[in-house]
Amino acid sequence: MDSKPALSDYLAKLSSSPELFPFFYRKLISLRFPIDVAEILELRYLSHHIIDHAENDGQGYEFGEFAAARGVDMDNIGIHKTAHRERLSQLSLLIREYHTAHAASSYSDETCLRVALEHNRFAKQLSKHYGKTAGITAVIMALSSVLLSPPAILMQGLTVLFSYLSLDYFYSLTLLKREERALDHELGEILRRRVRSVNWKAVMRQAGAILGYSRPIGGEAFRVEQEFEHQRLVEIDDT
Repeated sequence: MDSKPALSDYLAKLSSSPELFPFFYRKLISLRFPIDVAEILELRYLSHHIIDHAENDGQGYEFGEFAAARGVDMDNIGIHKTAHRERLSQLSLLIREYHTAHAASSYSDETCLRVALEHNRFAKQLSKHYGKTAGITAVIMALSSVLLSPPAILMQGLTVLFSYLSLDYFYSLTLLKREERALDHELGEILRRRVRSVNWKAVMRQAGAILGYSRPIGGEAFRVEQEFEHQRLVEIDDT
């Protein structure tokens, strides 16, 4: 059984959590029909709900070009009713807004991580430099305490101090390397999940099928569990 969240779960949270857009988008374009009737009814309800409650701004020239391109997509999948085309155009605009929010958040996170990585590399260089300097100084202090007659207590104390500092700097270096690996992994995840461009033809085809405006490639949009079939078979076995 698929333990991952359903498409409707992602759709319900998109407006407040744009970081979920990659999961929603990839699940949407990879959706295979038919799907359970409960899931498709939930998707239709959520789609109409967000369309009805969306703020109708951004309807200028840019949206006119975008809507015209989506109109061509709707022509290709056989959606001709004006009301259906309007609803699907509004939904596509909302999906574009979710993608824009996701992209902005993704690039912002990438910038923060790259800054953190740069600070990490600078801190590593300092730790390495100070660790070597403290180590060399500790060696000089140790030699000085041996060569002096009688041995200088101050030199011995400085030897211990600089030895400790050298070890501490090199220990910090290992922590910084561990932090760098974690930051690199996080950055890699952001770059891997990012949706750089949207396949609008696939989005319109899938969204049109979900809303019931067109037939999906699988033939039917949803399947209904035929519970009475099992009951009838049991009755036959009893005779």
